[in-house]
Amino acid sequence: MSAKDGKMDKFIKAVDKLTDSKGISKLGKTLNKTIDIAGNIISSTAEVTNHQIDERNKRHQFDIKLPDISGLSLNQTKDLFDSIGLKYAFVKVDPDIKLATTKTDTVMKTVPKPKTVLPAGGFVKVYYLDDEGLEESKRILADVIHKKQSRKDSAKALVNKVGHGTAMGANKVLKVSKKLVPHSKRSKRIKNSKDSDEIEKHD
Repeated sequence: MSAKDGKMDKFIKAVDKLTDSKGISKLGKTLNKTIDIAGNIISSTAEVTNHQIDERNKRHQFDIKLPDISGLSLNQTKDLFDSIGLKYAFVKVDPDIKLATTKTDTVMKTVPKPKTVLPAGGFVKVYYLDDEGLEESKRILADVIHKKQSRKDSAKALVNKVGHGTAMGANKVLKVSKKLVPHSKRSKRIKNSKDSDEIEKHD
């Protein structure tokens, strides 16, 4: 018997052991144990995951999504935040030219931004413009408009001055040229010059 035949014979015997009634029974028991262990692991994992989800839900069940309150009055904001359990502080914004037409004592923005999820009792800064800030913003705007108008007027005056000066300069040049060679004398000289030329030709 060759070595190859010997290996084949051992393989066949091993397969026979697995396929006889005892071998199949052992294989079935092993598979059942494996399935039971896998099932227990899956069940334990599911229990841990569910517990974690429950704990997270308990921690966040009172979370609040910050609403967009832009345009609300300060009193309306106070009533709303008190009712949903948020802490807050009203913060005056600095005067600015862009705020010259803004409505006073109304919410301009919040920090954090709207739709931010906050825990119960979370803190929000509410920004608004008061009457004093509005007046100062209007004054800033008026100053800017006045400065722009002043620059326009100065530029216009400069153009007019330059134009007037140019016209005056041109008039002076004409006057000087007339003084140097008066038009009538210049015409007589030209005429006399032509006459003398003709006399010479006749001679």
